[in-house]
Amino acid sequence: MKHLFMSLLLAAMAITAVAQEATDPNMARAEQMFTYMLNNNADSLYDNLSDQVKGMVQPAQFDGLLVKVEVMAGKYQSHEPWEVQEIMGKKAYVCLAQFERQQLGLLVLFDDMGKMLGINLVDPAAIKKN
Repeated sequence: MKHLFMSLLLAAMAITAVAQEATDPNMARAEQMFTYMLNNNADSLYDNLSDQVKGMVQPAQFDGLLVKVEVMAGKYQSHEPWEVQEIMGKKAYVCLAQFERQQLGLLVLFDDMGKMLGINLVDPAAIKKN
């Protein structure tokens, strides 16, 4: 009975996650932005920035971003599913990423048009729910 309950609970959580992703296109956008980062696709990251942010950065600033992180944290291994959290009044798309030597939080912000305002690796405590 306990196993059946756990199975049903896990299924409900999976359905909720799929439903949330289907209703919030920024969930998929966050994953895509991180994929661009993993693939060192600086131009695609830049192209997805909001016009406001594009005026403050150059595409070259995204080049080798993951390499710089891996020097400190070790090779990227995996990440957990994306979640939405409110941070300073804005929807933030967050997940935990596991590297060889440490875990880091991933945080992606978008504007109302779905353009990226920023992608950051942060201390995991900044995004973990208590």
